[in-house]
Amino acid sequence: MDKVIKLLAIGGIIVLMISSCSKASYPEEYTKIHSDLLPTSLHPLPLKPDYSKDESWGLLPHTPISLPKGVKESDHSPRADVFYIHPTIYDNGLPWVASLQDLDLNTAVDEWTMKHQASAFASTGRMFAPRYRQAHYRSFSIADKLSEEALRLAYSDVREAFLFWMENWDEGRPLIIAGHSQGAWHARWLLQEFFDGTELGERLVAAYIPGMAMYEDDFNHISFCKSKIDINCICTWMTFGAGYTPDWIIEDRAKGQTTMCINPINWSAEEGLANGSEEHLGALTEGFRLMYRKVLTARIENGVLWLDQPNAIGGKKLHRDNWHVGDVNLFWANIRANTIDRVNAYFEKGTP
Repeated sequence: MDKVIKLLAIGGIIVLMISSCSKASYPEEYTKIHSDLLPTSLHPLPLKPDYSKDESWGLLPHTPISLPKGVKESDHSPRADVFYIHPTIYDNGLPWVASLQDLDLNTAVDEWTMKHQASAFASTGRMFAPRYRQAHYRSFSIADKLSEEALRLAYSDVREAFLFWMENWDEGRPLIIAGHSQGAWHARWLLQEFFDGTELGERLVAAYIPGMAMYEDDFNHISFCKSKIDINCICTWMTFGAGYTPDWIIEDRAKGQTTMCINPINWSAEEGLANGSEEHLGALTEGFRLMYRKVLTARIENGVLWLDQPNAIGGKKLHRDNWHVGDVNLFWANIRANTIDRVNAYFEKGTP
């Protein structure tokens, strides 16, 4: 249970954009102020999604996907399928899980997560991104029984969406699993249940699941990626400012428990190996612009990604200890390029 609480705690800051974003909220303060108003049960539950209906999906293969200005459509054929699980957007209201009848919330999911995150994975595959009854933001700060129940309910939707994909749309293509923060939490369960030591695991190009602590013993057969063209493996990282490591990670390392990490710029898992700034291909801003190319350097220390002060005007002001806000957006262009590299490697290695 201690590991569950630690893993929940790291998800506590869930906003989507890099430094200019003001969508952050503070679940610790929220729960202190409103603790006497919080429901003591998940019930009454909002309506379950019906994955036979398009409105239960944020993205399907026929859904148009926006790309930042100046980024061209990929000329690579969509040889893979991508199953993307969005992070937490639900941070207002009292119910423990979000209603999919909340049209404003659905719009926010589309505008922020589908547009700014899922787009990084759209170059190589058909996109499938379910809407689900996401657990409330506060689930990651309270970390109690109701928090776990809310997360398990949210996962039950993700699981049902994946089963629907398997039964109706699976054509035997290789797979990319992607998600951030709460989405990475659910992706871990999905990988454990459907991919670890199974035929689907052999079809896994890679899982890109940053923003949540992952440990080597989370899986029996799936490995963690070590280079830019490894396949059948997991890419994960948690981004912090250089010099800062959360206390619980240091405590874990002292016990021999190391969080897994890869550098999403040079795709090396070697500790202490910094990428060159020329390897950074660009960050995606809140305004949906691809900018700041060749300004970021990072390295792995203590099982987390240490991001140096951005080499740009105002970089010192932008720097922070916790860069969870930019786990995907800071490395958007590198992630996009790497999905192409890994899918190509998958086919070059003769994987059926």
